[in-house]
Amino acid sequence: MFLQILSSSIFLPLVVASMIVAQIHLENYQNDYKKIHHDFYIVFIYLAQEICIIELTLQNINVIAFTFVIPITMILRNRNKLWWGLLAITPTIIVIMNTFTFSKRYQSIYRVTNLLEPVLIAAVCFILLHWNKPPYYIKYTIALYANFFIHVLVSAINHHLKLDFIISYLLGNCFIILMETSRHHYELKQKEEIANLQYENVRDDLTGLLNYRAFAQDMRNLAREKDSTPVLLAILDLDHFKNVNDTYGHLNGNVVLRAFSRKLESEVHHNFDSNCAVYRFGGEEFTIVVKDDSYAKVIKLLNNLNEYFASHPVKTPDGQQIYFSFSGGLTRHLEDENFDQTLARADTLVYQAKNLGRRRILYKSKTDD
Repeated sequence: MFLQILSSSIFLPLVVASMIVAQIHLENYQNDYKKIHHDFYIVFIYLAQEICIIELTLQNINVIAFTFVIPITMILRNRNKLWWGLLAITPTIIVIMNTFTFSKRYQSIYRVTNLLEPVLIAAVCFILLHWNKPPYYIKYTIALYANFFIHVLVSAINHHLKLDFIISYLLGNCFIILMETSRHHYELKQKEEIANLQYENVRDDLTGLLNYRAFAQDMRNLAREKDSTPVLLAILDLDHFKNVNDTYGHLNGNVVLRAFSRKLESEVHHNFDSNCAVYRFGGEEFTIVVKDDSYAKVIKLLNNLNEYFASHPVKTPDGQQIYFSFSGGLTRHLEDENFDQTLARADTLVYQAKNLGRRRILYKSKTDD
């Protein structure tokens, strides 16, 4: 009996935990144009896993409760609705196994009360999915022990409740919960690290604005869109910024760049909500992209910013006050051109604005005289 309990509480849960990891890796392998094949592989591998779990319960049929653990886990991850169906057919798999093996080992599954298990488990999972406050590991613990108590109830009704099952399943549950919560925390940590790397990959180190790499990707995405909303693009360049660095030092110059970036990003997003983006290409050069047809609104915003910095100097850590201005070129992206051409036209306007005395925003489209 000791070996039976040991096998049921350690070996079988270890197998189940390994199968969960395999299913999660398969689930993460997403390919939209092969979704049918993806779902087929999920079902096929799950059926193979369930057969293995059932065959590992030769000595103690009550640990058949472990067959519900994989669909419970995947349902709580709330990814693929296919798992609700797989949870429902799990008892049927056992019946089929019983039929094809010509065995009476699983005859208790024919009882009507056994069909209550997936129904009750599904109800518990549904409630937990819509209970937003507790973390995943709390929900997972509740789900597995709910599965345990449901199976105990059904076994008691069917007069198949045994002490070895209670001991082995309690220990097995602890092992699976420990393995799954550890894996889940590792997965979250990996996702956080990847997200940080992705963030750093498209952000300027000094200002936190989007960088040229992000701009290039966003422009490729915009080029593929079929949205007819006009796209306005502006290049901004701080006036005489070399003098700022020479007079106040590069560290204070960085203070100016950060202050300008924060104010520019705040005002652009405030006025254009999510239909805009602010980039720093390097040095004192910035770019804004706005999905809007009102160039007058953009020019007004930029002129207001120039007026703001004319009356609100940037204060440095050593107490100095730095006044500055910027020049800009604003243009509209045309359907018959790529964004490099739009960018080049805006860049030309910046130089024209500087030649005309700086601290001004010029607008011109390709069709203008």
